[in-house]
Amino acid sequence: DDDDTVSDNELNMMLLRTAMLSAACSMAAAAAVSDLSSFLLRAGVHAKFLPAVLETCDSEMIGDTRGLRVAASHNMLRQMFKPAIALSIERALKEGSDVDVSLAAAQVKELLVQQPIQLPVSLEVEPYWDVKNNLPLNTFKPKAPHQASIVSARRIVGPNAPGEVCHIQIDTGGALKYWEGQSLGVIPPGLSPKTGKPNTVRLYSIASTRYGDDLRGDTVSLCVRRALYWDKERNAEDPAKKGVCSNFLCDSHPGDTVAVTGPTGKVMLMPEHDPKADIIMVATGTGIAPYRGFLRRLFFEQTPAAAAFQGLAWLFLGVANSDALLYDADWQDVAGREPQRFRVSYAISREQSRPDGGKMYIQDRMAEHAEELFERLANGAHIYFCGLKGMMPGITEMLEKVATERGISWETTLEQLKQNGQWHVEVY
Repeated sequence: DDDDTVSDNELNMMLLRTAMLSAACSMAAAAAVSDLSSFLLRAGVHAKFLPAVLETCDSEMIGDTRGLRVAASHNMLRQMFKPAIALSIERALKEGSDVDVSLAAAQVKELLVQQPIQLPVSLEVEPYWDVKNNLPLNTFKPKAPHQASIVSARRIVGPNAPGEVCHIQIDTGGALKYWEGQSLGVIPPGLSPKTGKPNTVRLYSIASTRYGDDLRGDTVSLCVRRALYWDKERNAEDPAKKGVCSNFLCDSHPGDTVAVTGPTGKVMLMPEHDPKADIIMVATGTGIAPYRGFLRRLFFEQTPAAAAFQGLAWLFLGVANSDALLYDADWQDVAGREPQRFRVSYAISREQSRPDGGKMYIQDRMAEHAEELFERLANGAHIYFCGLKGMMPGITEMLEKVATERGISWETTLEQLKQNGQWHVEVY
């Protein structure tokens, strides 16, 4: 039919209009980026950090200052950017006026390089390390949970990561106090398909300090892997077997109600009573959650623990590939400004190899430093394990082998570490 045929002239005109529209969109996008860059510089973002900040804005679909305001209204800026940068942006948005660039940049640089962030409130007790008398426990129980609300649920792994991991921020209104290393209970809505009864509590290691990502003590954060089940026979996901709670959290939206319980747990607390003790942290995947709380308390916030800490904090993290690295920007930031007090060692199994050509797993990375690890443990270091329980056999086998080579009994050494409270395990 001739009416359905596009002539060459009409086709050329359509292509021309499309090209003009594309060019206009590109110019508008470029202008938006230019305006955003100017605002960020005026807000005090040091030029050194501007490309990374713009890259984050692009990935978070923030095209202009309006996008920044939306993110700020949902308390998301401090999840996206380094603390000092987030504060500079928040201040500029609030003041609505230009900030002296050189002064603001100097302030940002000083905050990032020399000192942790000053907290607007204090949630410390006296003495701050007194677990026996001050540790909050089971404030809210399953029969009477606290009704909190979702602030944000944000994917924090790259596109090639094997699975989805989300950073979940929950607003408790300050009603739920906790310490770093404790766990939070979440009760997903609905009924269990197996029992027909209301869903039960799922425990998650807390991934924020007691001050929360809002730094005011009103929120708690979790690091959650979306649990899915792949049916090999059907070559498809089986929605009937997916993780109820993890999917609820990862699919949640700002303002959604979430029932929470706790806090629970004493096993994974930091040894703040001994600020000279080294802290060795071993994790696979989302097992990094409690260590984010540890390290933010020690290196990102002005706390008594940060001021007193004289040991080495050493993080071992095992993941499948680089896209699965969690909170990497934070660890690189700390490593850059605290090389004497912080170290990070990755085992990236699909990208790194052992000397014999095998895949690099977390026990292999630890084995490279076995002598130093044993020395530090002998001198009072605390070692923590969090993540999949499948990592423990390989690690304990490696430690036993090294102990034998050193002519000591691993069984006796392990028992001594447990008696001294230096051995902390929370695996699932």
